Amino acid sequence: MSCIAPGVTFDRFCSTGIRHHPLLKIPSAASRTWYHVVRFDKDLPVWEIFDGERLQPAQEPRPSRSLPVLVLLPDHFFFFFLPDSSRHQGGQRQKVAAAKLQMEHMFPAMPVGQDGSGVLVAGKDQYLGYYRHPKLTDFIERHRAILRRANAVTTPFFMAWNVATIAGVRDWSWVSPDKTTRVLASSHGLDYFQGNEQEWEKRLERHATVAVKHWSLTELLAAALQVDWPKLRLPMPARDGQGVDVRRLFRAGVVLMILAVLFCLGQGLRLADQKRQSVHWEQATEDLYRQLLVPPLGSDPYGRLLFRLNQLQAPVTEGMDALELLGLLSSAAPDGFQVESLSMGSNAGTVRAKLGDYEQLETLLRALEGQQRFDFSLDQATSAENEILLTLRVTY
Repeated sequence: MSCIAPGVTFDRFCSTGIRHHPLLKIPSAASRTWYHVVRFDKDLPVWEIFDGERLQPAQEPRPSRSLPVLVLLPDHFFFFFLPDSSRHQGGQRQKVAAAKLQMEHMFPAMPVGQDGSGVLVAGKDQYLGYYRHPKLTDFIERHRAILRRANAVTTPFFMAWNVATIAGVRDWSWVSPDKTTRVLASSHGLDYFQGNEQEWEKRLERHATVAVKHWSLTELLAAALQVDWPKLRLPMPARDGQGVDVRRLFRAGVVLMILAVLFCLGQGLRLADQKRQSVHWEQATEDLYRQLLVPPLGSDPYGRLLFRLNQLQAPVTEGMDALELLGLLSSAAPDGFQVESLSMGSNAGTVRAKLGDYEQLETLLRALEGQQRFDFSLDQATSAENEILLTLRVTY
């Protein structure tokens, strides 16, 4: 089994038989990255510089410094709880909710979800509950200027948990340099211990059946070179007691902006599709007008089409056939019969004509009697020079 490349601070790490992980390798001298570390000794900030292998005392840099700054808060400001997430089903949201329920069951006097508690996520299915100490807010206010310069604010224990999660180490321990915090992590959870050194050693003997990795601060700082520092950041209380999480608001703003862009993009695509359909139907309608109407179409082809439709739907009335009427008169009339004028209405008409004498008039009337298509009646007859002027009324 391969292990991490040998180095001054990782000899014990290799001796435990832990497999190699690319995020925990010691950088070479050529690629070594330096950064500032700020720890606190009885509320006093202590500036140090880490060169990839060891910590060295340093002076507080000027605000225009170029090296990153990692601030390590004392471990006692945070209490962590390792929930059993292996038994929970569902996605990350459901597992975080299950972890909060487990924390509330274990610590009913400390509700989860308020400003001083929550659940952190690292990697896949790795969840860590936390409770902030009430005095952390005052501590943050006293050292606001230093914390403002930090690239990441965390605790050594939280660094150890992140590094162990990345390396796949399940059994490990962390003892703070001042011996005030002793934590033993295993598959069963986190075991905080407040006793002396002898009692701590006895506690470790109970885990003699498994290899327990004992992290040192130097190892954690070296591993931090290869870990994304945003993963090491712990949620800090808001300034002046205001429960405003700027990062959370920023993330919410980004999400809302993305949703707004997607909504506008979707509406734009929908509008473009509707515009294409509108152009298509307008062209199809114009082609239909050209087939039904005689160009030019004019400004209101739809109105013209409605007028033509009303004409086609109007009832068909059967009127008088003038040619048929004139043919009937011609066949029945005696010699010398002449039609002077003919007027037609919807149901009746008038024929003005002239004859030679009254005898021809009587002959014409007898010939027109009994017609099925037309009904003739003498409306007027007057004598003129050598002729008779008559007016016949025709109904049909």
